[in-house]
Amino acid sequence: MMFYSTAFCRCLAGLASAVLLAFAPAVADSAKPNIIVIMGDDHARWAVGAYGHSYMDTPNIDWMAKEGVRFTNAFTPAPVCSPSRASFHTGKMPSQHGVHDFLSEAPEYDANWLAAETLLSERLQGAGYRTGLFGKWHATTDSAVPQRGFDRWLSYDARKAGWQNQYQHRGTVHFSDDGQERAHTGVQARFLTESAIGFIDEPSEKPFFISLNFVEPHAPFEGLPERLVANYRGRAESIVRAGGASDLPDRGAGTRTPADHIEQLAQYLAAVSLIDEQVGRMIDALEGRGLLGNTLLVYTSDHGMLIGQYGLYGKTNATNPPNFYQETIRIPLVAYGPKALMRPRQDRGEFIDLIDLHATILDIAGGENPGTAYGPGTSLRPLLAGERSTGWRTTQFAERGNSRMATDGRWKLVRRYSPDAATAPADTWFDLAHPLGERHASLPPRPAAQEALIRKLEAFFETYETPAHSGRTIWAQPPANARMKRDLEQAGQ
Repeated sequence: MMFYSTAFCRCLAGLASAVLLAFAPAVADSAKPNIIVIMGDDHARWAVGAYGHSYMDTPNIDWMAKEGVRFTNAFTPAPVCSPSRASFHTGKMPSQHGVHDFLSEAPEYDANWLAAETLLSERLQGAGYRTGLFGKWHATTDSAVPQRGFDRWLSYDARKAGWQNQYQHRGTVHFSDDGQERAHTGVQARFLTESAIGFIDEPSEKPFFISLNFVEPHAPFEGLPERLVANYRGRAESIVRAGGASDLPDRGAGTRTPADHIEQLAQYLAAVSLIDEQVGRMIDALEGRGLLGNTLLVYTSDHGMLIGQYGLYGKTNATNPPNFYQETIRIPLVAYGPKALMRPRQDRGEFIDLIDLHATILDIAGGENPGTAYGPGTSLRPLLAGERSTGWRTTQFAERGNSRMATDGRWKLVRRYSPDAATAPADTWFDLAHPLGERHASLPPRPAAQEALIRKLEAFFETYETPAHSGRTIWAQPPANARMKRDLEQAGQ
């Protein structure tokens, strides 16, 4: 048997420790936390188990909500994909940045969207972060072009196979990999997760910011893994049954509940479970690398979705005029993060939105003050820390084109402006306490309550709009897509 001196053993132990440290992720001990925002596409709050919906299989998002912070009154600032994503990345309302509807990827609708804005990614680079986007962008016209402020870019290439290709849940999807064409065949949600984990593993002394954006559960409601769809077919009918209507007219057959509603609903819910699996894979990847304790992980969505509610399929543009139904504007938002930032196992009922998330990320990254001067966002950091809030806002706002919404949780005001500035806006009121929900418009509240909510809505948008981009002048602005162009032309006649 061979014996070694104590000094020699200590030398070997020291060498082993040095080797382990050399191969450990450089960001593990960073003073700044890593930040990951995972965003679903059309994922409504009513399709998450953590919000009291036991029919959903979302154990990983539910775990985040249980062990972290669950925000129970999270909203989108604009219930359609491009405006909401542009608001998250700029920290501004659509009436400030100018994106009011989904952006066509056809060159004729490229209006240099967001060219004058500073993106969240740019601000984070300035704060010392390396940044990566994986999956859906859709806040400007062409996702194939890497956007400012991102060190890593993996989005979609509509030039190769058309814009519809990105929404294939499985099969061959064409990507833009740092501007280069790349095709991947398989389940694309898994590919995006693997690519984001690969970015984490790149050697760097900087903390990282990852924007991971799945196209699930966006249409088409087909092609999801059968093992997941089969779990929902038997229960889908008890979740959202066919039938129902509302005062708002639909936009045609494509926005009405289809004949195969049960199958399409099962596919939608299976897409949510597919996302949840990716959330679990990311949690495991962080934990396995010793990074979970120093990473702020957020799961959210760009806006909600109607899958049969009120007899409709779609979001705000399922109806004409656009709707601001609760199912459309309310989103899931849960956060899990370092103990130094968060008090675990919390529910927060304050009104919050994606613009607040923008401000929170900058606050935590050290790049901005808690309240951004350029937009309405307020950092959620005090809420994450468990502080008792007494001065938080009591009204939430959203917009889509020439329509604006304000709610205090009981009353909802939807105000629509006319192309003729001299014409008074049309107001519609909803009593959210009514047993029929928003199926029918309500009589307005007492005059004092009416005036208070109207005054808040007008004051908010007077502060957070610019003349060139205001929804009140939408008819003078470049259209985002062919349908918007047609609608604006008809409204202006």
